[in-house]
Amino acid sequence: MKFNKAAACLIATACTATVFASVASVSAADSITIKAGSASPRAGETFKVDIELAGVPSTGIAGLDFAIKYDASVMEVTSVDEGSVSKTSDKQVEGFTSNLATNTSNGAVSVLWATGSVSDNSKWIKSDGVLLTLNCKALKDGESKIEITKGLRKDAESVDVAIEGLQVVNPTVTAGTVKVGGNTDPSPEPSPSNGGDYVLGDVTCNGVVDVTDITTLAISLVDKKPLTGQAKINADVDKDGEIALTDLAKIRQYVSKVITSL
Repeated sequence: MKFNKAAACLIATACTATVFASVASVSAADSITIKAGSASPRAGETFKVDIELAGVPSTGIAGLDFAIKYDASVMEVTSVDEGSVSKTSDKQVEGFTSNLATNTSNGAVSVLWATGSVSDNSKWIKSDGVLLTLNCKALKDGESKIEITKGLRKDAESVDVAIEGLQVVNPTVTAGTVKVGGNTDPSPEPSPSNGGDYVLGDVTCNGVVDVTDITTLAISLVDKKPLTGQAKINADVDKDGEIALTDLAKIRQYVSKVITSL
C-alpha cells in the first residue's frame, strides 16, 4: 500500500518504539534471507516481483525494516500486495489495517513490518514464503537490479530483522534482476523433437515427466550446471525465465500426484 507522510511517520514510530529502538544490532547468526525475485518482461508489459523470506526461525520474526531499490527509468512499481506470510493472526498496529506498511517513491519501496503482540511470538511471522509482491510495469528496454537495502530512515544503518528477545539481526539479502526487452536467452524457442507440443517438466526431453526429470534437475541445481536448450525450456515450469528450486518442487509435486498439471 502507499501511504502519506503522516501515516509513514506513525507506522515508523510504532515500529521503532515496539521493536527496533531499544536493541543493539548484532551479526546474523541465523540463516534468515530476504530474496527479491526476477522477471523478463517486454517494454510496456506489466509483471510481478515477489519479495520472499527464507530461514525464518521457529520462534518467528517480530519486525522487519528494509528498502527495495530499482531503476525507475527501466521499470515502475505501481502498487504493492501483501504476501501470505505477512498476514499473521496478530492484531494490527493501531490505526492500520495491516502490520505491513510500504511507501513507494523515487525508485525505492520502503518496507516496515511490525507486530502488534510483542510478548506473544505465536502471532509473529513464523514461516518462509512471500512477504510482499511488487506490481510493476516495464518502461523501456534495459536491466534493473532489485536490491534489498537498509531502510530509508535517516538513521538506518542496515537491513534489520527483529527476532526472539527482540534481538535485531542483519539477514542475508539476495537481489533479483528485471531484464526488459523480450527474451534475451540464447536458448531457442520451443521446438520439440517429438513433433508435438513441448512438455513442461520433461527435463530429459523424452516425452514423459517422471522421477528421472526430478533427479536430472536436482543434479543441475546442486552442481550449478545450468540446463540449456529444450531441457531448460521444459524445466521452467513456472515460466518466470529462471530455473530454480521452485521448479523442482512443482515437478516433484506433479510426479507424486499432489498436483494434476504443470
